[in-house]
Amino acid sequence: MKVLVAGTFDIIHPGHIYLLTEAERLGDVTVVIARDENVKRIKGHATVFTEDERKLIVGSLRMVKDVVLGDPEDFFASVQLIRPDIILLGPDQGDEWLRERLAREHSDIRIERLPKRVEKYSSTKAKALFKRITETKECRE
Repeated sequence: MKVLVAGTFDIIHPGHIYLLTEAERLGDVTVVIARDENVKRIKGHATVFTEDERKLIVGSLRMVKDVVLGDPEDFFASVQLIRPDIILLGPDQGDEWLRERLAREHSDIRIERLPKRVEKYSSTKAKALFKRITETKECRE
């Protein structure tokens, strides 16, 4: 089974590890890394790591069989390219547009969702911690 997971994966935290571990239980994991320009447009801020750095980091995790950069214009292009059996979503990733697109394309791709979020961890909280660490380090130099 081919499993697709997509996201920004900026600062890897236990929530990401949980998602990728659960994806690996379902099959061979391919991760689609969000493009820098899309992250900035959607989230309103730049990432800490560039898309190529995030691709390298995620690709080094043992649960990940393959990692690709997402299409800068069409989020669904990666789905068409990879042709997964399952798309695994995190607990707070939107899926309505994806379900509609899969239905239009008469696709037999299953969408599954993690049932729970790993508490205390999110990229936003990780970035705040990263900022605190950086500021602390700068104060000591």
